[in-house]
Amino acid sequence: CIRIEHLDVLTELMQRFRQKGSCVKLSAPTYGSMIKAYGQAGDAERVMELWAEMQEQGVKPTSITLGCLTEALVVNNKAEEAWELVREQMDREELRGSINTVIYSTVLKGFAVVKNLDKVFAVYDEMRTHKIACNTITYNTMLDACAKACAMSRASHLLEDMAKTCVEPDIITYSTIIKGYCLEGDVDRAFHVLEEMKKDGKFRPDEIMYNSILDGCAKQHRVEDSLKVLEEMKTSRISPSNYTLSILVKVLGHARRLGQAFELVESLSKQNNFRPNVQVYTCLVQACIHNRKLERAMSLHDTMVADVGCSVDDKFYAVLVRGCLQLRQPSKAVDVVRAAFQLPGCTLAHSARRDGRHVGLEMKTLEELASKLQGGSYEEQAAWEALATQLQQERKIQVATTTTRPSWSSHHGPAARSQRNSRHRDA
Repeated sequence: CIRIEHLDVLTELMQRFRQKGSCVKLSAPTYGSMIKAYGQAGDAERVMELWAEMQEQGVKPTSITLGCLTEALVVNNKAEEAWELVREQMDREELRGSINTVIYSTVLKGFAVVKNLDKVFAVYDEMRTHKIACNTITYNTMLDACAKACAMSRASHLLEDMAKTCVEPDIITYSTIIKGYCLEGDVDRAFHVLEEMKKDGKFRPDEIMYNSILDGCAKQHRVEDSLKVLEEMKTSRISPSNYTLSILVKVLGHARRLGQAFELVESLSKQNNFRPNVQVYTCLVQACIHNRKLERAMSLHDTMVADVGCSVDDKFYAVLVRGCLQLRQPSKAVDVVRAAFQLPGCTLAHSARRDGRHVGLEMKTLEELASKLQGGSYEEQAAWEALATQLQQERKIQVATTTTRPSWSSHHGPAARSQRNSRHRDA
């Protein structure tokens, strides 16, 4: 039942087994397997029922059973309950020896995921109090929590403890530290850690490290440093990925070096034998909008659609629609919406998902466009009415409008001109 993931059948069998009053006692490994399976299925309630049953039946848990239980609770966002359970076992002399580094590290991971740094360090202090050894994975978990919480000042103490306890850092340790400093905005410190690691000679920088530093450079618009990192990657024979390319496009686009961004996409993808993905194209569109090159952004749509290895997504269309509005070209935004929903009258290339369905757009994007067009000229209002009718008839989509604006014709149309002329004659 566990292997084929038929846990409903397992639950029914267990109920029948108990109802018959069978005297057969299940073993700790059996309970462990069931607890793990229900945990992965997201049934935390059943996990706790099995744990209670174990205790009622007097089955002594092994370290593996406790590890399965802790993991099952943590993956279901119950780190507090997992920690309380570990504490209870530590208070029982006969079970204290079953609590090990792996179990405590799992609890640490639970608090790290929700960025509860105080609890992470409280668990760490408890480990040291009970003389539970920390390994590289334990320290990497805590360092990752510091990185995500932008609290790298606390990370330095962990590195000191690693050195004192002779726990060797690995490539993930260095990568996490570099990521943390970049997230915190201290890119120079990240560069320093990278250089120290290279001098040490035990590990070679990988793509993840370089991408972290590139991302840090991008946030601070450090164009030349970004290009130096790219050259270092080439020298070290570290192949860039689409993620690398996306970051570089952002950097160059913001620096108004649009031509160089396009050249880089073409050259790097060819040299490293990969195709730009939709994220790269989306970044190129954003770069075009930033440089007020809407026609070039629109042409990217047809280029991407022609690439059979790349699928358009709703975020790409949303960026293009908002770019049209930003550059005051709402009629082009209407054309983009028609392309996204495969509506008649579209002048852009036909696009679809791999299964043939239209890509579409989020309702929020449609509402933004509706608001803009309904508050515009008579032609823009008419364009929205035509598009809204198509969306309703072809795709059964009704766009709600939050504001009611006065009709353009009530102020500027023929009726308005007649009323003004009449008032002048009366005067």
